[in-house]
Amino acid sequence: MTTTLIDELIGQDWGLFINGNSGPSSSQDWDPVLSPATGKSIARVAAASLEDLEAAVQSAKAAFKAWAALPGAEREKIIRKATAYARTQAERIGMLMALEQGKPYAQSKGEVTSSCDLMDYFAAEAVRVEGYINSTEKGNLHSWVTYQPVGVCGFITPWNYPVSLLSWKLGPALSVGCTAVVKPSEVTPLCSLTFCQALVEGGIPPGVINVVMGKSTIGAALVKHPEVLKVAMTGSSQTGKKIMEAAASQLKKVSLELGGHCPAVVCADADLDNAAEIIAYKGFRNMGQSCSTVNRVYVHSSVHDDLVEKIKAKGEKLSIGDGVQEPNCDLGPMATAEALQKVIRHVDDALQKGATLISGGKKPAGEQYAHGHYYTPTVLTNVNKNMLMMREETFGPVVPIERFETLDEAIEKANDTDFGLCAYVFTKDFATTMRLSRAIEAGTVCVNNGAVNTPYAPYEGWKDSGFGLELSRKAVYEYLKTKHVKVQEI
Repeated sequence: MTTTLIDELIGQDWGLFINGNSGPSSSQDWDPVLSPATGKSIARVAAASLEDLEAAVQSAKAAFKAWAALPGAEREKIIRKATAYARTQAERIGMLMALEQGKPYAQSKGEVTSSCDLMDYFAAEAVRVEGYINSTEKGNLHSWVTYQPVGVCGFITPWNYPVSLLSWKLGPALSVGCTAVVKPSEVTPLCSLTFCQALVEGGIPPGVINVVMGKSTIGAALVKHPEVLKVAMTGSSQTGKKIMEAAASQLKKVSLELGGHCPAVVCADADLDNAAEIIAYKGFRNMGQSCSTVNRVYVHSSVHDDLVEKIKAKGEKLSIGDGVQEPNCDLGPMATAEALQKVIRHVDDALQKGATLISGGKKPAGEQYAHGHYYTPTVLTNVNKNMLMMREETFGPVVPIERFETLDEAIEKANDTDFGLCAYVFTKDFATTMRLSRAIEAGTVCVNNGAVNTPYAPYEGWKDSGFGLELSRKAVYEYLKTKHVKVQEI
């Protein structure tokens, strides 16, 4: 089955998706999509022109009135039907993700199904947008507050979790009646495109979801389009700030999930097996290509050596391979050559400044790794804040570990960053849990676990890590406008 599916998908031309139809761009331009495992082209995608973007926005605008007018219960029913169909396409969409992103096929397929689950969570919120009635200053005055959908939304999505992070935006937007123009990453356009197509094939009306591929110029034009009234983006902090600047002149709604530099604080009383398991998982999974990855570990000196050995052992047990040919391997290649070069630069910088290499730190040996963007899970000790990886987001499979002696020192080190997305704490003591969870400057703090992304809780970046929030029922209000109605009886 897998070989047949690969043969079916490789070598195709994939068009833009506007108003339920797929076709080439008006300019007839095409961009290649490259395999991170082999470096070879696996497909071509249509490169949208400004004319194509305009058509996509107008399609979303035309679909908005009817979609927004549906009762919430009807939208919920349609979305659930669409996600049920998308699940039947999970093998195909997941294989495209494995081919273009490098994530092992089993994990890629799982991302598609979990994205459908998240869409269903938000579909249920369609009937839970609740206004309220106010008591007023006079008996003949009546006051109530309602919410209405924003309108056309522009979504700019990343390559590391290309379907999951798209569903974080589509889910709340569609549930409350908004329509969308999606601009996926040029690194991973295929799985994002086919996920959207599957939702429409499954029953989402044509025009409610449109997809345009292309370079950053198309993304910039989408942000600035006067009829795109809300922009949501996951990406770097630098790009997020540019989007804020571009959207400011039109005062449009913006939500941004940006970079992280997430610390883990391992206290003297921590369960070290649990800490090592979670730190290795968060540090190495998806080759460390996650905003919520563990970027820095601060461990009490009394347990430093034991923790290092446990993390080292976890990393060395992970299997690395072509996630298409070895669908159940733990790690595939990194998504791009640029991402790999940044990891190499950060590790080299740390070693030159006195860090100790405990494990990894190189490309795996063997002909099968020669042409892909592979790197071994890496553990470093004797790191300090002067090293690039302790200040910048490495976005790779590297876990740097530094000692601390007191909780005050650990808090200071954890907060010594411009980012504030997630943090991880390991302790058995309740008082320590409360102190660290209050003091650490991050939108999410996980204690003795690594499950930072849950549908029921908001995900908000502090400092340079974001603006607005995603996930939880609070996310639907990112796609709603508030209206106060005040009526006097005559």
